[in-house]
Amino acid sequence: MNKYFKNWLEILPFIFVFIASLYRPYDADLGWHLKYGEYFFKTGRILKENTFSQEMRDYIWPNISWGYDVFAYGAYYLGGFLGLTLLAALVITLTFFFFSKFAKLDYWDKAIIFPFLVFIQDPVNTISLRSQLFGMLLLGVMFYIIRLYEDGDKKKLFLLVPLFLVWVNIHGLYILGLALFLIWAGLKVLIKFIEEGYKFKSVFEGVKFFAGVTVLILLATLVNPFGYTIYIDAFAHISDPMVKSVMEYLPFSELSSLWWNQLTIGILFVFGVLFLAFTDGLKRNLPLLGVITVLYGLSFMVRRYAWNLYYLSLPLLKPISEFFKPEGEKTAKRAATVIIILSILTALYIKQPFSQYRDMSWDMYCSYFNGCSKMGAQFLIDNNLTEGVFTIYNWGGYLIWNYPQIKPPVDGRMHLWRDSSGVSAFEEFYKIEQDLESIEDSKYNIAFVNPDKNVYERLIKLMEQGKWRRVYRDQYSSIFIRSERK
Repeated sequence: MNKYFKNWLEILPFIFVFIASLYRPYDADLGWHLKYGEYFFKTGRILKENTFSQEMRDYIWPNISWGYDVFAYGAYYLGGFLGLTLLAALVITLTFFFFSKFAKLDYWDKAIIFPFLVFIQDPVNTISLRSQLFGMLLLGVMFYIIRLYEDGDKKKLFLLVPLFLVWVNIHGLYILGLALFLIWAGLKVLIKFIEEGYKFKSVFEGVKFFAGVTVLILLATLVNPFGYTIYIDAFAHISDPMVKSVMEYLPFSELSSLWWNQLTIGILFVFGVLFLAFTDGLKRNLPLLGVITVLYGLSFMVRRYAWNLYYLSLPLLKPISEFFKPEGEKTAKRAATVIIILSILTALYIKQPFSQYRDMSWDMYCSYFNGCSKMGAQFLIDNNLTEGVFTIYNWGGYLIWNYPQIKPPVDGRMHLWRDSSGVSAFEEFYKIEQDLESIEDSKYNIAFVNPDKNVYERLIKLMEQGKWRRVYRDQYSSIFIRSERK
């Protein structure tokens, strides 16, 4: 009985994480992800050409998230938006599980750390299902495998090969995973090299082993529908100036709440390192500290890395948690149980009403989250105004899934696409949307926009000048038509 009761207690922290991770999906790219998944289910093929947008027709895009698209469409097909919500919560819960195994968190640690981690991960998890969630889950699996290696089971490191085989077909975070693995392996070799008196012979076997694993990983990543072009595409994107137009690739705004979260994590890191130093755990964790330090620096420049950093911080948060642990195993267990139950009750209260996840619809997706207009889109179709429409960037996914007759100029796939001559359709579109260049000088005769964009103010001025006229208006959108079509 005690054994079964103990097992049930161990599940409680993950029940809390699952409940706390229930969100209504509102990813602006959801629509085109579903379209890719639907295409695979209907044809058994991976769609490579661009058939969804006006610009860059037939562009061949190495969509490495095609595996995620299949999962997303499957969840949506079986359960609608509720299916997406449940899948996202499950993926987040599994991510907590693998990172907690990597950090060797005990019951008390989970009770103390999980609520804090749920809080600081909220900005990325609140969007619900995204391919990035799968990427972080697989990062957790990678570091769990590394922990198995460090615990003495050296052969377990070869599990990274099938892991990367899956990862490369799910999300582009595999590149970060590969980089962090190489940093960790390099630091392992370097530390041993120093400890052995700078004798290369002493580390030769280690170098050979890690090099062999790395080669196998690289070969595994080539087993994807696009081959080596995924690397060409990735490295081209890193140097593309348009990457700074994407929020996730920008730093946190100074003194914002997210910036303070980042600073708080840094302070906790310092305390965690000090606690490790006093408990003789510093030396054993030096390679990991190197990885965390690199990632912490990167996350100040690119916010996208912060969410991975927070998961990786668990081994440094553990000694802080242990510092506050009550004396005696029974006392600690009871205190942890009280904390977890209170956390679950709090999560249940915050997530009410649960009917919101069942009742989520595309109408709510539009009106509550993305400011798009079902009625506006229907007006375009009813009045045969679907050709050459200028639309808002964040509406691309919605239109692709719900109104394929209205092809957006560009969408969330295309911010880093360039044709053979180096021209970016997104760059040209962005200048118009932000009113850096007037839509009056563009090829567009119809504009379907919302009032929050700079192009809307330009269209109002053009309407006052008699050059454009407004034919539709609602709370979320307006439709303008050029007075004299080009």
